[in-house]
Amino acid sequence: MITARLSLIIIVIFTFFSLISNLLTINPVLAGSGLVSSIGGATFIQGASQFWVTSPKPTFAGVTDASAQVSGTVGSQSVSATADASGNWSWIPAADLSGDNPVTITSGSTTVSFTLTIGSVPESIATASGGTLAPAGTFTPTLAILAFGVLLTSFGLWGLSRSFAKSQD
Repeated sequence: MITARLSLIIIVIFTFFSLISNLLTINPVLAGSGLVSSIGGATFIQGASQFWVTSPKPTFAGVTDASAQVSGTVGSQSVSATADASGNWSWIPAADLSGDNPVTITSGSTTVSFTLTIGSVPESIATASGGTLAPAGTFTPTLAILAFGVLLTSFGLWGLSRSFAKSQD
């Protein structure tokens, strides 16, 4: 009797902390939203450590606070832009880029750093066409998986409570 009650309490506490932990750690990686949203017309994936484009003078574009200053470096060139009233900004290198270029772009307290490589994407790196990716900002898959997990956990707790109730009889 005490063992079943203790088991139920442990499961409830574990489930509670698991759910809270999952909710707090949902950290979506969105395509095309953030300080840098596209480079040379290609959608930038937030958190990427390396990005490839073929254009030697790709246009950098992104979103920040309205009228905010955007600064940084791309290779040896300085980035300087001001966001418009909607927070959109863009910058084009003054000179052609080639090879690997360290990139650091900052606006306010947000900084994005990665390596921009001018050239073709290596064959060893998986790519996906736009039709196979979820649209930028889609939380539906994450929410569906989270809801399914909550449903399974609830069903398991319901079954455990029924089992516990039967053991009391």
